[in-house]
Formats: sequence, structure tokens, C-alpha cells
Amino acid sequence: MRDVETLIVGGGPAGSSCAWELRRRGLECLILERQELPKRKLCAGWITPKVLADLEIAPADYPHGLRTLDRIRVYLGSTALRATHRTLQYSIRRVEFDNWLLERSAVEVVRHAVRRVESARGSFVVDGSFRCRNLVGAGGTSCPVKRALFGPERGRLILTQEVEFEAEPRDPVCTLFYPFAGAGGYAWYVPKRGAVNVGFGAAAARLRGNVKSHWERLVRLLLKRGLLDAAPPEPGSHPYYVGDRGKEVRRGNAYIVGDAAGLATCDLGEGIGPAVESGLWAARSIAGAGDYDCGLVAPLSLRGLAGRAMARLVCGPLRS
Repeated sequence: MRDVETLIVGGGPAGSSCAWELRRRGLECLILERQELPKRKLCAGWITPKVLADLEIAPADYPHGLRTLDRIRVYLGSTALRATHRTLQYSIRRVEFDNWLLERSAVEVVRHAVRRVESARGSFVVDGSFRCRNLVGAGGTSCPVKRALFGPERGRLILTQEVEFEAEPRDPVCTLFYPFAGAGGYAWYVPKRGAVNVGFGAAAARLRGNVKSHWERLVRLLLKRGLLDAAPPEPGSHPYYVGDRGKEVRRGNAYIVGDAAGLATCDLGEGIGPAVESGLWAARSIAGAGDYDCGLVAPLSLRGLAGRAMARLVCGPLRS
């Protein structure tokens, strides 16, 4: 059996950020990742300047290139009514970004699909092969650490349909459609470096009609607006939770971070920023440099009334 001070299950932005913070504090850790690297991840890939600041990354340091999103175009549903907002955001491809963050952490990664997590005598044992004092669950919505050690999810389940494909974007402006997919949710067109991501997401409880018909409607809308010149490849799905900010995310020396903790923002469903924040806070807690709870991670991407209004539109009334 291999002994390690801190074991991190999952090598996405939450896990790699936690590992990076632990390592620079001189603490030992090991990452278990079930997928072959580099792994593909369905994600709009929208990151804020705060993500880069939290990880102490200058835009010029990122070797795969960031696409700067200096404007956001917002349509009112499928109508022609629109507004354009000046902003400063970035888009990345997760297949590149996640792998680079893992390499940057300089922490050993072992390919291993976790099946069983046990707690005994102040330690955690994973599959009878790894033993640790601190255990961090960063394995996404179905994280085995969460299933074994924490209560059931009480947030709102978000369903998505999206696809990312290599192509030069027809339009450099990030475009959103509010509302979309029945009573709530929104759709997006996110240009990237040499790629495009399009899709929609909505709370499962508020989704009207079937997912396939909504996808077909979105494709027609994107073609009509000139954002696509042909139908995209078939979409995939990435379900996750948002909204329950009263949940337990630490139990003794066990932690859950990122999508495992349902920490995507409630207005835009942005997951990368909360994943990074929660990973860093968990590492600081392990290092004795602070505590870790949901209140430390921003619940909204947008400020003020705009964020609260969008959160209600996308998810409906949320549990605190």
C-alpha cells in the first residue's frame, strides 16, 4: 500500500489547483486520475481574469494562447433584440488548459479509477492501494469521494447539450441567448483559438420539451444569425449541480471541491473559476492557513442585480 500525506482524486482545474497550492507550500500530495491524459472535457471554456490572478498566471505565460473576449453580445431569446457589453474575459480549450495546469503543478499523477473509499483510524484508504491523512474529492459530479463520505446533492441539476469542434470562428464576439430551452436556461456561442463551442444549459426541473428538439432549435438559430455556416457535429452532455451553498464540503480531513461540491456559479453555470477557488481554499485548509467552506467561493459570475436576476432565470429560486 502506498502512503501519502494528501491524496487528490481528479485532475481537473480543482484538483490541479489544490495540488499546485500544496506543492508550493512544501506539502506532499498525489493525484489519481481515471482518464488518459490529455483528457477531453465538454466545456464552454470561459475563464475570468480572476482565474488567472488566483493561479498567478499572466496571459502571455499560457503557451496555447488565450482568445480575449472583449465583448459579449446578448440576444433576448431568439428575437432580434440584442445588447452588446464591453468586458474582459478569455476562452480556452479544456483539453489544453487542464493538461497544462496538471503539468504546471509538478505533482505526480497516477492513472487510477477509484472504486472504494474507506475511513479508518484517522486515515483514508482508497481501493486498498493508497492511504492518506487528507483526502480531496475533485472527481466531478459523480466523484467517488463525495459518494462515499458526504451527503446527497441538494442543488439544482443542470443539463447541457454542447459540442466543441475545430474551426476558425465566423464571429469573434461571444454570443449568449437568454432565455433558452423552455422557461429557463441560456445558449451560447464561444469563439476560441482555432475552435468553437456551442451549446445550451438549463435546470432539469425547469426544462420544457425534449433535449433533442432544443438542440435542433439552437442550430437553426446559430445558422440564422450567421454564427455557423453548417450544422455542427452531434452534441454531448455534461450534467452538474449548482445552487446549494449551505452544503458540507469538509468533513474532518476530507474535502470536496469544484463540480464534486456543486460550486458552479448560479447565473452563468461557470465552473472553472469556482473549481480553482475551492481547490486553493482546500489546500490552504490542509496547510493550516485558513478554513474552507462554500461561503468562500463566489456564487455568481455577474455582479449585483444582473447576477441575481440571471441566477433566477437559469435555475429558479435557489437554496441558500
